[in-house]
Amino acid sequence: MLNRGDVLGGLYQIVEEIGAGGTGVVYKAYHLRLGRYVVVKRIRDEVVDLVNVRAEADILKRLKHTYLPQVYDFLEAENGIYTVIDFIEGRSLDYYINCGYQIEQKQIIRWACQLCEALVYLHSQVPPIIHSDIKPQNIMITPQGNVCLIDFNISLDGRSSSQISGLSAGYAPPEQYYNIAPEMDALGNIYRYHMTRPLDARSDIYSLGASLYHLMTLHKPEKSTEMVTPIQNWQLPYSEALIDVVAKMMQPDPNNRYQTAEELLKILRNLRRLDKTYIRHRRANVMVTLVFALVMALSAAVSVLGLRQMEVEKEEKYAALVTEGAALEEHADYAKALEQFDKAISLYSTKIPAYYNKLLTYVHQGEYEACIQYGKLILTNQGLVQEMEENPKEAADIYFMMGNAWFEQENYVNAVKYYEEAVSHNQENPEYYRDYAISLARMQQIEQAESVLQEARDLGLDTDSVTLVQAELDLAAGSWQPAAQAFEKVIQTTENETTRQRAFILCARAYRLGGDYDSEIETLETARKVVASEKTGPILSALGNAYMRRAQNEEGNLQEDGKKAIGCYELVVKQGNRSMAVRLNMAYLHQMLEQNDDAEKILLELQEEFPEDYRPYMRLAMLYGIEQNELEESQRDYHIVQEYYEKATAYYQQAKIDGVSDSEMQVLESMMQQIIDGGWLN
Repeated sequence: MLNRGDVLGGLYQIVEEIGAGGTGVVYKAYHLRLGRYVVVKRIRDEVVDLVNVRAEADILKRLKHTYLPQVYDFLEAENGIYTVIDFIEGRSLDYYINCGYQIEQKQIIRWACQLCEALVYLHSQVPPIIHSDIKPQNIMITPQGNVCLIDFNISLDGRSSSQISGLSAGYAPPEQYYNIAPEMDALGNIYRYHMTRPLDARSDIYSLGASLYHLMTLHKPEKSTEMVTPIQNWQLPYSEALIDVVAKMMQPDPNNRYQTAEELLKILRNLRRLDKTYIRHRRANVMVTLVFALVMALSAAVSVLGLRQMEVEKEEKYAALVTEGAALEEHADYAKALEQFDKAISLYSTKIPAYYNKLLTYVHQGEYEACIQYGKLILTNQGLVQEMEENPKEAADIYFMMGNAWFEQENYVNAVKYYEEAVSHNQENPEYYRDYAISLARMQQIEQAESVLQEARDLGLDTDSVTLVQAELDLAAGSWQPAAQAFEKVIQTTENETTRQRAFILCARAYRLGGDYDSEIETLETARKVVASEKTGPILSALGNAYMRRAQNEEGNLQEDGKKAIGCYELVVKQGNRSMAVRLNMAYLHQMLEQNDDAEKILLELQEEFPEDYRPYMRLAMLYGIEQNELEESQRDYHIVQEYYEKATAYYQQAKIDGVSDSEMQVLESMMQQIIDGGWLN
């Protein structure tokens, strides 16, 4: 077994165990040289004697295909044999099935074609590589919307591609059950199974068909040795041609299936033409007699009217859900709002309004990271591509929301990137230019910011918004007092509640940059009283931050300001903002006030909710380190600090790839080095 922090082969630092398959245990690891995550798979002890190491390595390393993970290494270690492959970002097809997504036919065919291309490649190897365990859990959908077929088994002795195979009920073909024979030890105990006859391409075709069956029906097919409910029995929104193709893929007799992945790929690529053949066939059947044709025509007309009525009702329900969700969001009932938007998306997965409102809710809730990640999923959702192409203004709104999320995290480089996309999709919205200009000002790109502001003016940007941008330009030039006065002017004159809220926050920031922390807090305390209650979330967050800063300042009072800051954050959480940043600040304040149990409780909750974020691990390592420092030397044990440090370091590597640089990690590294130098881990 490998443990967190172990380094395999001097290159692969183990992060965690992420599962186990038919032939081995699977770990997530970090490639120390390439700076990226990988998957390390340990071949089980009971099958190691079947492995021809050199043949295995040669076969693995030569596999290179768009829809297969890249294989990096094949290692022999004292405690086992391991393969190292790409860690594929995204979600498995199983996730979309479990969430109840009704995927469009065009998207299903696209994914099926990509999987067939991967199988054509695998089956063409010498010797042929049979996956033998295709199922939704082994089909990843990347952030770009493409498939990646993972966890394929290969010939472990260089002769048969079925020496060891997966056996997943519902997806494994009948022959995978019938051809299994047990092997016994000297005492008559079964210790492994082997295939009496090798599987071939048709076995993978069955498993792929079963996976498509599950995706289309949202019901897992029965075990293939039993009676499988025909796919034709389900009421599906897919063409008869596609349904018949899947049915043929799942024929119990391999001779009745498509015989090669190449043949199946050709059928899938020509499915539209095949659909037309079915249409002509149906027309021929209904034209037997004129009377029958008239009856059918009338019946069809009634059916169309009925379907149209159903479609109208469905559209009305969608609109009602979006409207209700927006009303809930307006009153800061974020959880229920998100539920309504999800219900709307389940009705129409290719309409943008529900997606946009969900992003807006994340921003108002303060869940900026969730907004960014969900926005990326939307932008790579193939079902929405046509909708966004036909409605560029709606696409612009998506980019604008993501720009706002990056802006609130003070990542102005990424904010500018998304604002630029918003402007390129819609050159008529002055608000895009306003926030674009403010981000440029924050980056000290003054001339470009002024140019963008002029474009906003030409589009009719309101006077208050122009003043906000000009004040930001003053701040960028170091003139915080004129900036604060300009923000205060907007607070007094604007009739727009959102603009007033924003002006308060910007005004407080101007005072902070000028070193006037008391005026910063006074401004935000005024704001929480005069701004509508449903819009106080960002103000309370800013006020909590202000009290926390002053608590650490010589002019502040640690106990008084610290407690006020915690009070602000608790109100923010009560309003529905359970963001990482807010709760990390709460934990930090509890630690400052020597309330370590409260700090630990929050950090452990965050670790459970965000298991791949380095920050809870980092803060826990620091907390435990400080606690150990306060003990008598004879009682100190820094091993728990080391455990959390290693977790934090492993996940921080990925964050660094994404552009994150955290000075607190440098502090933790210094602490850890002192622990090591002091011999506390010996």
